[in-house]
Amino acid sequence: MKRKQFLYWFSIVLGIFLIFFSGGNSSRADAASDFSSAISTGLTEIAQQGSQIDSGADTASDVDSAISTGLTEIAQRGSQIDAWDATCLVFGDNGITDLQAQYAYKSILKNNDFLSGGSQGLNGISDVSAVNGLVAIGKDPTNVNGKNLVADIVKDANNPASDYSIVNDLQALSTGSYGQASETARTSLTKKLIGMQDQKTGLWNGFDKVDYTGRAILALSMNTNQPGAADALNTAVKAVSNHLYQENGGFAGSNTMFGAENAYDDVTMTNALASAGVNVYVPLKEKTDYVAPVQRVLDQHPVSAGNSAMLIQQATWTFEQARFTRNGGKGSIFAFNQTDAAKPGEIASIKAAAITKKQSIINDPQATAAAKSDALNLVDQILATYVSKLSADSTSSAAIADRAAGDTALNNVTVSHAAPVTPVTPPNVTNNNTTVVTNPASSSTAASSSAATPASSSSSSPTSKPTVSKKPVKKARQRSVVYALTTIKLYRNSNFTKSNLIKTYPKRARVNRPMFLVISQQTNKQGHAIYRVKDMNSGKTGYTLSGSKYFAHAYYSAKVTRIKVIYPKGINEYGKVNLTSKKRHVKKNASLSVRKVVNYGLSNRMQLTNGRYITANKKFILATKIKKSSRNTRPSTPTVTTTGTSTSTPPTNSGSTATTTTTTSSKPTATTGTTTTTNNSPSATPTLPVAPTNPVTPSNDAKTITTTISIHADGATIASGSIKVNSGASALDALQAFAQQQGLALTYKGSGATAYVTGINGYNAGPAGTMTGWLYSVNGTEPGSSMGAYTLKDGDSISMTYNK
Repeated sequence: MKRKQFLYWFSIVLGIFLIFFSGGNSSRADAASDFSSAISTGLTEIAQQGSQIDSGADTASDVDSAISTGLTEIAQRGSQIDAWDATCLVFGDNGITDLQAQYAYKSILKNNDFLSGGSQGLNGISDVSAVNGLVAIGKDPTNVNGKNLVADIVKDANNPASDYSIVNDLQALSTGSYGQASETARTSLTKKLIGMQDQKTGLWNGFDKVDYTGRAILALSMNTNQPGAADALNTAVKAVSNHLYQENGGFAGSNTMFGAENAYDDVTMTNALASAGVNVYVPLKEKTDYVAPVQRVLDQHPVSAGNSAMLIQQATWTFEQARFTRNGGKGSIFAFNQTDAAKPGEIASIKAAAITKKQSIINDPQATAAAKSDALNLVDQILATYVSKLSADSTSSAAIADRAAGDTALNNVTVSHAAPVTPVTPPNVTNNNTTVVTNPASSSTAASSSAATPASSSSSSPTSKPTVSKKPVKKARQRSVVYALTTIKLYRNSNFTKSNLIKTYPKRARVNRPMFLVISQQTNKQGHAIYRVKDMNSGKTGYTLSGSKYFAHAYYSAKVTRIKVIYPKGINEYGKVNLTSKKRHVKKNASLSVRKVVNYGLSNRMQLTNGRYITANKKFILATKIKKSSRNTRPSTPTVTTTGTSTSTPPTNSGSTATTTTTTSSKPTATTGTTTTTNNSPSATPTLPVAPTNPVTPSNDAKTITTTISIHADGATIASGSIKVNSGASALDALQAFAQQQGLALTYKGSGATAYVTGINGYNAGPAGTMTGWLYSVNGTEPGSSMGAYTLKDGDSISMTYNK
């Protein structure tokens, strides 16, 4: 019997049975028939849904497997890993390693047209890849080796080179928040892109309709807050389903780059639809013979070995986007400041880094069991801290930053060895324009720097004796982030020779100063107090001279109550302390009220009086007001008086004589570049400085100018007011006159370009190698030169801040 005949007779028998079961009542028969039909339809729908659910679960497993395969292929590229590879790795389950990030960074510098010294490439493709890659590895695309890639993209966005430039530029600028110019360009590009949408079909008629429409949908999915974007996006998704979607799950239109449907177009459109919130694990049309888009991509095996690197990249991030959306994620994974797609990989990455660190500690042959135990416990604490931070992060950018900070913390865990190494006693050297006397018995003369030659007020002055530690040099108790105040040099190791020079960082304006993580501090064989640092931008690690002449803390820690925005592109206010949940953009020169400074890992944040958070980075903001305290000076702290000349004791070296009072011992102690005398009965009453070398008191014959000075320490304002000085006076001249006027104890050493303020009212600079000391700014900007070399203008405002 044929199948149709069987179904025919079976339906008749079933109908008779239902009639009989209904008791002959026609209405009940009709109802039963309807009920039977409903059951049949319901079972069919359930069966279809079950099939989709089961296949969806299977597909999800296949997608996970494809991601793993794609990432394995990418990892095998080794030193050839590029920007897009890095992006894929960051969104993977295991994150990206430091070495892989370094490979990607080198590739970006080499292959991006603008960064390598050329102009924008074809359609901005190298720009969008570079920005994605840079953000993925935690780099700032507005400052790449001193170049602003975002500004170059904005320049093109204002006059797009082609239709493809519009979508590529828009995607690049939508990866993060890069200032007002970038936001303006995003709005303009979004408007242009919406205007290019075909009003009849809802598609975009690019060179390849599928490819361009997919890229347009992706760009709009990163800008749904822009006017008209959401409507255009909804129209486009429906249009793709109606005009481009094929029965096999792929996409094709009347004009495609490679002919009919192809793998490149399929991955592009599948990624775009997933970014727009479409579940690509199920068919777009409710027909059983249609295949789901992601299943079609799987069927093409695009991540298999032998495929082009570009196809493997595109397919891998498409699978990652599909999984992200299926798991409840919103928007494009490339919108790093809007999604948390990178978080799983970053958590896995820091866990792997912790395992590696633990293994190195366990395998350390010179470490004691107790030291290993302490180090392992510290690793566990760091891991727990940063996993907690990562779990709370709501954006990829925050997760990437926290993982990088966690890796740094893990790398800095050290384990004590059984036997300390005895340091070599350094010879006499000159450091920071100051003579460091380490072995006076070897020479009866001072070192070569005339500005730092020790001078004695009498022949009976005590001889300075060197203090040689019998313990190895300790590393810094706390790691900190600093920025360079002047030109600095980074060396490969602690031997500062030309052959070991890695890089020279020229002196930069405050907003462009390079930032470094201080890993440790020590004294090298040449006798220099040095830092071991890591460049926060390039990741380079090396050694450099330390001291307040060269570096200052990059983040505010005082009780600041008001700030001014100084960064040209402005800053953002955020709802969370990890600087996520952006609330509004604040332009340059805006003034904000601060409630408190909040510590956040290696950096600080400021909580505003409106409850929002901003960065406390000094490159972006300037403290204009510090909370006053009832305590103006430190109690029972003796003071030290230093002036350019002394009326009681003629100087033996002009401009460098100093008188220092100490409290730690009745014995003479050595200082750098100054004569040390002993005060066996220190007094809490400050000794007033005498008249400076360069007269600054106004006279009838000299033109005078007025400057205001404020001095802050420990969250308190020690003194503030105005002072008149002669035209041509330096900032140090004015500070001396102001100290005399206010009855403050001021100490300094050197003169002119080598002048350095060492103390005000007992707040003294720390020893070489520490960051404790006095910083000054004029009109809100740190000049980057000595106070003795800065010539004032009428109306200048000087601010002195004690940096702990």
